[in-house]
Amino acid sequence: MLPQRSSSTLDPQSEESAPPKRSLTKHRNADEIDPDTIIGRRFIRILESHLKNLHAHRDHGNRDVFYDHLVVAHLLAFFNPTVTSLRKIDDLFDHPEVRKRFGSPRLPKSTVSDAQRVLDPHLLRPVMDSLKRQAQSHPHDTRLDAITRQLLAVDGSFFTVAPRIAWAVFNGSGKGNVRAHVQFDVLQGLPEHVTLTDGQANESKQLEAALRTDCFYVMDRGFQRYELLNKILNIKSDFLVRLRKSGQAQTIEELPLTAADQAAGIQSDTRVRLGCRDDQMADLPEVRRIEVAYTSRKGEQETLILITNRFDLPAHLIALIYQHRWQVELFFRWIKCTANFKHFFSESQNGMTLQMYVVMIGLLLIAIETGAKPSSYDYSLLAAVASGLMPLDEETLRIAAKRRAERARAAAREKEYRARRKNAQ
Repeated sequence: MLPQRSSSTLDPQSEESAPPKRSLTKHRNADEIDPDTIIGRRFIRILESHLKNLHAHRDHGNRDVFYDHLVVAHLLAFFNPTVTSLRKIDDLFDHPEVRKRFGSPRLPKSTVSDAQRVLDPHLLRPVMDSLKRQAQSHPHDTRLDAITRQLLAVDGSFFTVAPRIAWAVFNGSGKGNVRAHVQFDVLQGLPEHVTLTDGQANESKQLEAALRTDCFYVMDRGFQRYELLNKILNIKSDFLVRLRKSGQAQTIEELPLTAADQAAGIQSDTRVRLGCRDDQMADLPEVRRIEVAYTSRKGEQETLILITNRFDLPAHLIALIYQHRWQVELFFRWIKCTANFKHFFSESQNGMTLQMYVVMIGLLLIAIETGAKPSSYDYSLLAAVASGLMPLDEETLRIAAKRRAERARAAAREKEYRARRKNAQ
């Protein structure tokens, strides 16, 4: 499933008719690779041009380890959770068969560590953008199609690192933390934008630096900053944010509730101006304040207060949109639990960012091949493909599709069960 440059039975052209491919490095000898050992050829075709471009970034004449070698090593680790350190990568590429299969030189721990520190991780952003364009649109709640803009759930999550990493020490506590800031495309089910900072970085400032036009940003209360909301509006985008309990607003007009709004737990829908001081409200336009009743995990009745600039959407749809903000939380859980992303291979910000970007590339490859939002079952199957236990063929994809259909039916049954319980109360 990783960068091997020989033909296989999965190629649309036969081995005889396909032109021989030129080796990228002096370490690769395609004629010596047994085609029967090649797995996941379709992944190779997806990444081939990107790897060639990365290989061309050669800023030192004596360098033997290139950017594409580093990406391949990290992808191997992503699809094999037992590879949890640079020493284990070193051991893998110490074997001549592994080097021959992946066209790579030896990857000593110290060399890879230096490469992670000096290579620019942002060179991988065009790769991620290209792969995301190739990923298909995934099934989603069709009611969200009324939004007409790219729906982005925004949040950040901490990753614990060693306390000796000075740039990542959090709040002088002696604990090491870095934070991944993610904009998650809700309708496509894939990350749209990812940055990695120290644990003290302000998440709203990170979003402000990455704002784009024609998007709908869905945020938790940590992003409730009036300056940020104004900037979102100024670039012709929309926002939906949860209001803090301390947030103040002056009511201008009560908006009517429909039967669908009341059924969705909407308690009030008002036109307001945020803030309580005249100097605060001077630059803030009128916005919409919606109160939604919900049951907490403890079974207690709570009220959710939402603020948005969208007056054209029904209140119950606004509440539904905010529910989908949870997808970015599920994404972090997927990364930390399913993909076993618990350990960075570098102590530099460059190296950590590079590793995070390769994880995103791995997710996108799964999405492209399966045509679905990556699940733990897809990851497990394609990890088996990467390890050589099975080929990446139609039978493998059939098994993945069967499991997704089974889980979808189970989710539908659970949804119906909860609806019956709610109606019975």
